[in-house]
Amino acid sequence: MEDIKIPITKKQFAEFLYHWLSRALTKKEIKRNAVALDFKLIKDDDFRKIFEEYLVFDMWSIVYTCERLLENEEIRNECLDIFHNMVYNGHINSNEFTFKNWMISISSRYIEYNKAMKIKHPSNPLWAVAKEFNRNLFGRVRKNAFVQMDIIGYFKLFVSHLEKAILEYDIV
Repeated sequence: MEDIKIPITKKQFAEFLYHWLSRALTKKEIKRNAVALDFKLIKDDDFRKIFEEYLVFDMWSIVYTCERLLENEEIRNECLDIFHNMVYNGHINSNEFTFKNWMISISSRYIEYNKAMKIKHPSNPLWAVAKEFNRNLFGRVRKNAFVQMDIIGYFKLFVSHLEKAILEYDIV
């Protein structure tokens, strides 16, 4: 018996992705992640920095997962375009960036994570991705295996749960 998928429009799917992202970016979650990474939240700028890095990393993780699971490129790209517009309207100060400039900035960050994803590391295939996140967050790579492993664990958990959720839907 074939699994029955829930029919969903492109806009609804983009809303689902946006909701998924927003749940991961609550103040409580960001603070919990900061503690896990031993990232000190002393001033408001510190919170903004870690929030922005998780925003980019989680968006990239969503795009990465969608690119792996959604075979119809046209539908996938349309959903991701709607998703990025929702993120921009919900999380980005439009006085600081136009949508176009923000997307250029985000795209360059996605490229860095995609390059890191292709690097093979003997201890863990995601090591280079965690290293890139580590560098972006701390300004340099902190030579702490626990930080690296926490980032890897976060990514694996985020993506595995997202994959299961995405596979429940049929985008119409």
